[in-house]
Amino acid sequence: MNTTKIMKNKSVSIIILTKNGGKLFKSVLNKIFAQNYKPFEVIIVDSGSTDGTIDLVKNYPVKLVQIKPSEFGHGKTRNFGAKLAKGEIIVFLTQDAVPLSKNWLTNLVKPLENKTIAGVYGRQIPKKNENIIDKIFYYSLYPNKQQIWVDTNCAEGDNVFSSVNSAIRRNIVKKYPFPSDIIVSEDYEWAFKVLKKGYKIFYNPRASVVHSHSYGLIHLFRRNFDIGISYKRIYKNRRSLKLFKNGSKIFLNEVRHLARINRIHLTPYAVFKDAVKFFAINFGKHEEIFPKSVKKKYLSAQRWYWI
Repeated sequence: MNTTKIMKNKSVSIIILTKNGGKLFKSVLNKIFAQNYKPFEVIIVDSGSTDGTIDLVKNYPVKLVQIKPSEFGHGKTRNFGAKLAKGEIIVFLTQDAVPLSKNWLTNLVKPLENKTIAGVYGRQIPKKNENIIDKIFYYSLYPNKQQIWVDTNCAEGDNVFSSVNSAIRRNIVKKYPFPSDIIVSEDYEWAFKVLKKGYKIFYNPRASVVHSHSYGLIHLFRRNFDIGISYKRIYKNRRSLKLFKNGSKIFLNEVRHLARINRIHLTPYAVFKDAVKFFAINFGKHEEIFPKSVKKKYLSAQRWYWI
């Protein structure tokens, strides 16, 4: 008689926030339902799609919940989705992050067998047609090397977590929900909160998705302005030069890579983009000097926040 004990997989709830998911969202759903890991449920929280996303979702065995655009918030809506979940593990995935393999979910969930780990996040591999500068940025931010974060080994500028592609034990989400009143980077604030409580966060590059964005300079500024607003709050007790050091490291990686592929002529553009990010973040850290109307109309990418 075989007395080997068979361990059951923990149930998983995959939560996706949508708004006009576009053609790529179909690939995301197809990849999810091709996963080897079972059991899981998929919960879609849509905040006002008008492009056919709702009709697409109805072709899949998912739970769809629709909210008004005015009710959306990066942290608030993720918390709302988590309250609807039945799974022991909550997985957060964005509508444009395409799982790379059939083992994506297994690799994302498995590290949570260690009770000291509060959350796991996976690698984000840039799209094949992404421009070279942004490709290098993503490869620098999400390397092919595991990392365990604890409270004592991270500081401002470290990529300690990402809700784009992540898994958290349900009891942890319930006890430590995402901040509902932060403009962006709700995942960073959540991460530093649980790290301070003595938990660990695991970066597993084997849990990979294809995900990247190329922003024009105006949107790049606005996005980083919002990040600066959040950084002022998140890192108020963690003053350090780490943000500058990490930025310098990414820039040097860009230059080295451009040299290797004989594209060194793109260095001035890389310098300019990095300068835009730097100044935007610092403007965001001092956002109180700007009138609310100016922030909403010109400086911020998250206009819903200023209503």
